Amino acid sequence: MGNQGILLRKVTLDKTLNQLNFFLKGAFMILLMYLINGWLIEKNLKIGDIQTIVGLYGLVFFGFFFLKKKKHRLNDNQIMQDLQEYFDVQKFGEVEQLDKKLIQEIKQQRKFVVNKGQIVGTQHFLLFDLTDGQFLLMPVNKIKKLQLERIDQHFYVNLQTEIKKEKIFFKKKSDANAFILQFEKFYR
Repeated sequence: MGNQGILLRKVTLDKTLNQLNFFLKGAFMILLMYLINGWLIEKNLKIGDIQTIVGLYGLVFFGFFFLKKKKHRLNDNQIMQDLQEYFDVQKFGEVEQLDKKLIQEIKQQRKFVVNKGQIVGTQHFLLFDLTDGQFLLMPVNKIKKLQLERIDQHFYVNLQTEIKKEKIFFKKKSDANAFILQFEKFYR
């Protein structure tokens, strides 16, 4: 996962795939040692034992390929669907390019950071990475209207874009207001 940007961490299974890759290598070595020990040293290995072990290893191996294929599908993930709608991203390589541009802007052209670093505004992007599992990246130029609303004890900012409405929930009214003030200050 080294050198991987914000978006790629959210939309890929790289960590799972790396762990599974180590598991497969280890399982293959154990299988090989078992076969060598049973066939050549102890000479008590039966064909049924070999079939069972190879079958189990084959299931894990095919699971690995299933996850690897799933990694490159763009429509399996809500974050990917949002990226497709807001940035017209069609290929996985385009997500990598968008990710590099986002990281570069966060480092060099950041306008504001609010809500304990969970919302970042740059020259072209607005990034939400909130503790309640919400993750959203949208272009600033597609945001048309912001409105603070309340549901019971919680607050949310209703973002009206050219494409759809997004609701970003906040635990405190002050956090929501801080975001709205920063947005108005830098983008209006």
